Amino acid sequence: MPASFGGRLSSVLDIKMKEGNSKDFNVTGGIGSISSRLTVEGPILRERSSFMVSGRRTYVDVFFPLFNNDDLKQSTLYFYDLNAKLNLTLNPNNRIFVSGYFGRDMFGRDINEFGFGNQTLTARWNHIFKHNLFMNTTLISSNYTYFL
Repeated sequence: MPASFGGRLSSVLDIKMKEGNSKDFNVTGGIGSISSRLTVEGPILRERSSFMVSGRRTYVDVFFPLFNNDDLKQSTLYFYDLNAKLNLTLNPNNRIFVSGYFGRDMFGRDINEFGFGNQTLTARWNHIFKHNLFMNTTLISSNYTYFL
């Protein structure tokens, strides 16, 4: 790892959210054996603003009532994630981004349940003063919840 990330034994997970397509509408998704996903993105004002909404959810718990096992019928097991982003270009020197992430994981049976979740909301303003000087101003709200 480079020194800017701590050097030697450091590790970095660099996550970047898609901007959203500012020219065309796009819908992508997939159906899997235990979860499915869907992403919708497109322009709000062509070439000036865009949105992106993406989600996924497991559905193993939907099949539990079909089994002849009472323990499974009483069980809870799922997770979901939802990502959303708005991107607005005010002018060549000013851009505004608003994004959010919402997720929850649930496991349990009868009165024994465990769950946790995250919620984040971010607003960012990017201003370019000149070609080699810019400013990013960010407001972030986050909430982590769990219960047992």
